[in-house]
Amino acid sequence: MKRITIKDIARELNLHHSTVSRALRNNGGVKEETRKKVNEYAIENGYRINMSALHLRGSYKNTLAVVVPNINHNFFSNIISVFTNLAFQKGYVVSVFQSNESFQQEKEIINTLIKNNVAGVAASIAMETNTPEHFELLNHYRIPMVFFDRICPGVIASKVTVDNFSALFDVVSILTRKGCKRVAHITGDKHIDVFRERQLGYSEGLKRNNLNYCRSVEIHSGFDIETGLNATAKLLNEDLQPDAIICDSHILTLGAIFKIRELGLKIPDDIMLAGFGDNPFVQVTSSKIITIIQPDAAIAEAAFELLIKKLENNENDIVENLTFSVKILEPDEYNN
Repeated sequence: MKRITIKDIARELNLHHSTVSRALRNNGGVKEETRKKVNEYAIENGYRINMSALHLRGSYKNTLAVVVPNINHNFFSNIISVFTNLAFQKGYVVSVFQSNESFQQEKEIINTLIKNNVAGVAASIAMETNTPEHFELLNHYRIPMVFFDRICPGVIASKVTVDNFSALFDVVSILTRKGCKRVAHITGDKHIDVFRERQLGYSEGLKRNNLNYCRSVEIHSGFDIETGLNATAKLLNEDLQPDAIICDSHILTLGAIFKIRELGLKIPDDIMLAGFGDNPFVQVTSSKIITIIQPDAAIAEAAFELLIKKLENNENDIVENLTFSVKILEPDEYNN
């Protein structure tokens, strides 16, 4: 059977082929009645997008790209899962790219997306990224873009973030209420807005709770278990040891748990632990930690909706910033 094309659909329905193309992409510029008629005809007659033809024309206008620092991170994998499901419902496909926290790799990814003229991009920047030029190119080529979690300051784009300042401030206050006097913080590079805001929240939490001990270990590369283990070892080898540690990732938290156990210490009797990320492995390893839960699904939904609004309503110049609050669970709340 001959493969049906956009031109075939246009001829049969007495429409221009560009109208059919926009209708198949669920473009908001096409009347709902026309979109429904085109999509029903396409389904009934077995229409399939010719990706080879799109590639030859240098255009993937039904493709959205998601760029993340690390797919293995529970937060980012959850974002990708929700975003992909939403895109499928709207008739888009999603290509996922991992920068591995590398600025150079991230630049090459963005250049590839521009060459292929993707429909839109949702991105969270790499730890090494400290200049915005490659993301500014997306605006130059009129490719809609949304940042989530880690944003790139100075780039005109909608952003979906978490109130990281309040998250750290509140956790420090909880630990103080539980009797902790020396709260340490294992965090990321402060040139990344997420970690800078968390460090500010940590400092303000110490100040407002009249704590004199202030000790941060700042990590300048990607997070892994070994990094969390080494950072915890560094803190616990110092003359004045912390009685509580806050970790900025569930991966760092796992490393902290392993080192604390290795030293024969108990959580929370000898040292209290708090960390970002609702990861089941952390809870299986130690159910006695304070967990900072980010609203992964809400962040993904917001990023997707902002991107679709730009795509379907030609609102690429409109910038919206959305901020979500975290949920903090203390150990005895997990069973409630």
